[in-house]
Amino acid sequence: MTFLEKSAWVMIAALLLSGALYFNGVIAVSAELGHIAPPNIGLIAFATVVIIAVAIFGHVLAALGNPADADAPEDERDRTVAWRAGNTASYVLSASVLLGICAFALIGDGNLLFHLMVGGLIAAQVAEYALTILFYRRGV
Repeated sequence: MTFLEKSAWVMIAALLLSGALYFNGVIAVSAELGHIAPPNIGLIAFATVVIIAVAIFGHVLAALGNPADADAPEDERDRTVAWRAGNTASYVLSASVLLGICAFALIGDGNLLFHLMVGGLIAAQVAEYALTILFYRRGV
């Protein structure tokens, strides 16, 4: 497994953990309030710190497995995989934006729109990393 594929696995884990903690917090606060919680900078900062910590720790572990591979420059295949994964994952982001716009048009809750956008960003990044892994395994 290449370092870039290991990196994608690390980032999927970091995003899923951070997203789960973020949305668990949003759900808990929303249950207390009785309506959808407004954006909370403390919760966002915590989720960001979790992503950074897991990414640093995971990338260090991945690099220890094969330090030469971790420092290797991208080749044409790596650029093609990254381009295809990013391009395809953009559809996930577009769908989440459309979902958020429709939800806002029907419900009119800006807090819901905000949390849908955060979820869409997380889903699009997870899709991009998952597609990166898929494309490396398929030999694209």
